[in-house]
Amino acid sequence: MSKDELIITGARQNNLKNINLCLPHNKVIVITGVSGSGKSSLAFDTIFAEGQWRFIESLSTYARLFLEKLDRPDVDSIQNIRPAIALEQKNPVRGSRSTVGTLTELNELFRLLYAKIATPFCPGCSTEIRKWDPSQISAELLEKYPGSKAVIMFRSTALAEELKQRGFYRVWYGDETIDMNELPRTDYPSLDIVLDRLVIRDEPRLSDSIEMAWREGQGKI
Repeated sequence: MSKDELIITGARQNNLKNINLCLPHNKVIVITGVSGSGKSSLAFDTIFAEGQWRFIESLSTYARLFLEKLDRPDVDSIQNIRPAIALEQKNPVRGSRSTVGTLTELNELFRLLYAKIATPFCPGCSTEIRKWDPSQISAELLEKYPGSKAVIMFRSTALAEELKQRGFYRVWYGDETIDMNELPRTDYPSLDIVLDRLVIRDEPRLSDSIEMAWREGQGKI
């Protein structure tokens, strides 16, 4: 007898005819048959009922007071059964968007699980999305693009006049750097501020500019 199988002996619930079954755990099993052949009697009234009954029996006497216990099925024995969840072929919630995840309250748990263990990728370029800090950005540039010219920018939603008062006069517009006074208009929802133009070298200027752009852009440069 294997513990990897659910073993049913002499199931006679409703219209079941004293059947014996060995069902493997951790597999998708489909029960099919004509109407009245005993599909629901096996799935709901036998396997689910026994699984729920044994689970409730493992709880304290006080906890059992708040749970509805099903009648035990007419069966000689069921071995290696696990706690069961049953979803009938009807929607008990009046909502067209109800799913197995919402009905079993697993949606939020899965969302938390995926957020913690998943590896996110950009839907546009399929590149892995990584969490960076200024020192990591500097190290990446020095490793892959030493000696290359770079423009360090950050995006700001502040007004143009406010940015000029803080000493920012250059913006990235039309694939080039221009003076903020040359912008066609001043009511842009956001501006790409050019903080520095430099050659990537292992110098304090690189790390200082990235650090400042990181801070001004609130983590985005």
